[in-house]
Amino acid sequence: MSQLPEPPPPPPPPPGGAMPPAPFYQPAQATPLPPGVVVSTPGKRLGAFALDLLLFVVTLGIGYVVWWFIMFQYSQTPAKALLKMKTVKKDTGLRANYGTMVVRELVGKWLLWYFVIGSACLGLGTLVLSFMLLWDKDRQQLWDKIASTIVVDDPNNLLT
Repeated sequence: MSQLPEPPPPPPPPPGGAMPPAPFYQPAQATPLPPGVVVSTPGKRLGAFALDLLLFVVTLGIGYVVWWFIMFQYSQTPAKALLKMKTVKKDTGLRANYGTMVVRELVGKWLLWYFVIGSACLGLGTLVLSFMLLWDKDRQQLWDKIASTIVVDDPNNLLT
């Protein structure tokens, strides 16, 4: 009987102590979200903003404002409802309540963003803050930070 040679030892690790690649960063990774619910992309968020403006014009403003206040109880604006997006609290992953939506939309977005910053900076601050979610790690805009919220896609209506 002949003996088989032993297999060669495994190759040594690469020189220089190369580190394995870091995992891809997920925005709002500390927010507990159910499977199938993900943080909305900047493109979808900006699209929802544009759709809200269009709906405001089409409904002559009055219809939009009524619709807007009704949708707050579902953590949405009219455009977010049409696009199956919801606003959730960043720390819990639960839908934002009516009071949080009022703070986020009326205080954060309309009062602070449009009137104070928009007026003081002649629109430059408004433009910069409109695109803030492009560089923020949690895809938050100023009003999201004020209300401690994030916007998610909920295509299967899991967040009720």
